[in-house]
Amino acid sequence: MGDRLRKYTKQLLELAFRAGLPALIIFGVLLGTFIVRGMPQNADFTPKTYLGILIVCYITAFITTCVVHFRDLVHAAMRADGHLIGKNFGGFRRPDKIFSRGMDLYAHNHAREALDTFLQLRQEYDLTESEEGVLSFYTGRCYQLLGCASNAVPYYRKARMNGFSEPFAMLFEARSCAEGGDFEGSLKLYDYLLSHEHPDSFFFLYTDIGYIYIRQNQPDQAIEWFERSIREQQNYAFALSGMAIAMLQKGEFKKANEYSYKALINRLKDPSSFRSYFAETKQLMLQNHPDWSKKTGIHPEEQEAPADSNTEKENLPQHDEEIKPAPEN
Repeated sequence: MGDRLRKYTKQLLELAFRAGLPALIIFGVLLGTFIVRGMPQNADFTPKTYLGILIVCYITAFITTCVVHFRDLVHAAMRADGHLIGKNFGGFRRPDKIFSRGMDLYAHNHAREALDTFLQLRQEYDLTESEEGVLSFYTGRCYQLLGCASNAVPYYRKARMNGFSEPFAMLFEARSCAEGGDFEGSLKLYDYLLSHEHPDSFFFLYTDIGYIYIRQNQPDQAIEWFERSIREQQNYAFALSGMAIAMLQKGEFKKANEYSYKALINRLKDPSSFRSYFAETKQLMLQNHPDWSKKTGIHPEEQEAPADSNTEKENLPQHDEEIKPAPEN
């Protein structure tokens, strides 16, 4: 309640400040009208009257501003990741305010500052078990966003131990393990997720697993998962892009191009990054297997170097910068 009230009050104060200029403009127009057309008959305009007119102008401008920015007011009343945080850090205590500030930084993609805030909160205050679980999860998220996957893993585990949503903590732990090179540990976590109930929003689990095998240069195993994702129409375009990369690893360049085309016409998210990644992977395969050039009719030295190449990590499922724990790829 405290977190929402603080945000709502902050938003109202911001709108109140915005209403000042429109109010002055309305007041100025009224004064100009009086000057040009003269004062209304039998009207006694004292300073108190002018002040009353100014207040009415401001109230009118403020109500209009609230109507125009109604969505901002509604958003202010909503708590980011409220379904995960629950009632934790929702009061008026100092720790609640610090956590709220950290979440605002996290939501605006300031992971470094958010991490410092969360670590400060952990060091300075004694928290309940549930609060410790929430704080551990978001500390792990910050480390992961900063590219420190190995640091994130123990925080996700601690979050689960302290009662935080197991599916979400386990999902990001699995991704962090994969980013850190612990593919076996990551696959075990994914296997657990698939064998237990998980949110419907976890439609990317098959493609997550597929790309783990891609990173291990095991295209046959990757293809099994991408095909399953395509068959069940889960993360469809991304699964097609995974098939394209797997086919490149197998030297099946014609099929790779076909899957690449299908992925792009199905509105693959971030197509430019995929094109660079596809070109980089193809170049790498031809360099490592010169004999495969016969399948394409192009020799490796004739291949154009891809511009602004991207790593496989950038093509793995990531957070959309809207602040959702399990964003779409």
